Amino acid sequence: MRLRSRVQRVAVYWPAAAIAAACALTMLLLGSNDDSRVANREISITGRQYGFTPHRIFVNVGDVIELRLASLDVVHGFFLEGHDIEAEIRPGKLGFLTRRPSTLEDFHEVESVTFVASRPGKYRYRCSVTCGTLHPFMQGELVVRPNIPYRAGVVGTWGVTLSAFAMMIFFPRRSGHPPNPGGQASRRIDLLTKFGWLERLVKSRWFQFAVVVPNVVILFFFIVAGLLGSPIGNRNIIVTVVWIFWWFLLITVLVPLGGRVWCLSCPLPFFGEWFSRRRLVTVRPEADRSQSLRSGSLNRKWPRRLSGMWVQNLLFLLMCTMSTILVTRPALTAAVLGGMLAVALVTHAVFRRRSFCRYLCPLNSWMSLYSMTAATEIRTRSPEVCTSCEDHSCVLGSSSAWGCPWLVNPSKLSRNNHCGLCMECIKACPNDNITLRARPFSSESAIHRYDEAWMAFIMIALVIAYSITLLGPWATVKEWANVTEMGNWGGFAIHSAAVWFASLVVMPALWYAAALIGRPLGGRDDVRPREIFIRYAYVLVPLGLAAWAAFSFPLIMVNFSHITSSLSDPLGWGWNLFGTADTAWQPLWPEWIPYLQIPLLLLGLGAALSSGAAIARSLFPSRRAAIGSLIPHGVLCSVITLVLLRLFVG
Repeated sequence: MRLRSRVQRVAVYWPAAAIAAACALTMLLLGSNDDSRVANREISITGRQYGFTPHRIFVNVGDVIELRLASLDVVHGFFLEGHDIEAEIRPGKLGFLTRRPSTLEDFHEVESVTFVASRPGKYRYRCSVTCGTLHPFMQGELVVRPNIPYRAGVVGTWGVTLSAFAMMIFFPRRSGHPPNPGGQASRRIDLLTKFGWLERLVKSRWFQFAVVVPNVVILFFFIVAGLLGSPIGNRNIIVTVVWIFWWFLLITVLVPLGGRVWCLSCPLPFFGEWFSRRRLVTVRPEADRSQSLRSGSLNRKWPRRLSGMWVQNLLFLLMCTMSTILVTRPALTAAVLGGMLAVALVTHAVFRRRSFCRYLCPLNSWMSLYSMTAATEIRTRSPEVCTSCEDHSCVLGSSSAWGCPWLVNPSKLSRNNHCGLCMECIKACPNDNITLRARPFSSESAIHRYDEAWMAFIMIALVIAYSITLLGPWATVKEWANVTEMGNWGGFAIHSAAVWFASLVVMPALWYAAALIGRPLGGRDDVRPREIFIRYAYVLVPLGLAAWAAFSFPLIMVNFSHITSSLSDPLGWGWNLFGTADTAWQPLWPEWIPYLQIPLLLLGLGAALSSGAAIARSLFPSRRAAIGSLIPHGVLCSVITLVLLRLFVG
């Protein structure tokens, strides 16, 4: 019986399996039509800060390439992924030094190097010698045709899209999850009941303090390193750990699994919360209930007009506009982190609880959005128990716990957006009715307001902009973004205006146009375009998270050796604490990066369309109407995926 049940569960996916088979056949047919001729090619590449000329080279599989290298300004490196070639290029010299990095042999001088382009795909050639602030992002692209990985990604994109709609046609009840599951939704695991040690841990008053304090120490050390250490980003720990390792960990592990779990350990509100509570670990009885100055702060309410996410959205967009400078200048990163620490302290001194985190922190806006996809949640075990509860300790606090610092009612949580996972509600509940649960990925799909929808648009626009600026081969774009070094303020204005216009106007306009098209296809005049526009904005959340993860893998895999060397010499002062300071730059299997990025994007697209199917069914009960209303947004998500595939592997 169990075997039959499993077979039946798998059998319902036959439309997707049929489309997958058709996609595989399409790939075989595309490959059989390639009749490119093998040739001998002579290619000269010139390096300058911070790009190569030519920045893109197209060859065919089997071509024999004789490569000559030169530099126009400073010493540059040249590392060609997947071809075991590394070189050091010196200005004013015809010859250059080269070696095969896999053999760890010494460099020897040559005037050219010859190799065979034996594998199809896109391979980046990168600068391997520190040449300035944007050195980690100096790269070009060698495209070996036929670019089979890119073709597979394109065919897979349309395969995923067709499969999602096929599932809606043949199995409408199985083509998505409930659009906004409530507290007693199925497929949840009560982690505190299952793991008694975890319940004891989160109920301990020492738990959050023990998690936060090490990060406070690390933060202060990073600020010192940023202000006093090396000005070269890849030699300073504040850049390598914060903008490479921490970001990668956050976007690929912490947010998808734990949602706002970083907020549990974030050091930024530590001093402000200490000042307002006048306690580090214990709870002052009735402190929050008193609503008086004895709570340590003025305890003012945050202005109602500023209580949405618009301020955070704009602050985050402003910070990202300066990101090329921010992620390469240790002193600027230190100044921004120190400034956020000071603003958090002042905000805690004036406003109640974590108003800084809820309404001002730029990181909160995107984490609030993407936490909806997380595989964990804090919810009530039984809504009926909370309905009859007259204590409300989870909101107001008790002798054993503070009231919810995030200014929400934990007993009514249905979304992860504003839950910082501080666990105070679990400690405070007198009925032991609030718990931490595991759940399927992307279990929520409720976006209610314009500010939340706009954050989804901003994140999609930014991941495309970052992929062009930081991961792309275009030196001119890097020059525009790197204004403090290059001084091209006109270019910087163009770059900034393009990012803001794409984020705030272009993406929302395309989405609204899709809503206007989808409404008549849905056949219901009582569903307003505004509702379609906002509700369907959620489909960009899992897609955006997957896109950011695909963007982040090259950062960690290409720059991992910078992390290990900076751990030994965190300030760039010549230390060697762990014996890794002199480790030569060596990327981790960079030729395999496309094979991580393509599945990530396709999984994100699949999750997006699955969520879209659930939203469509909630808006349009008719199967035909639901499918019709989703088509414009599904096509737009597919186009976004294709754009990202083009930038990553095309």
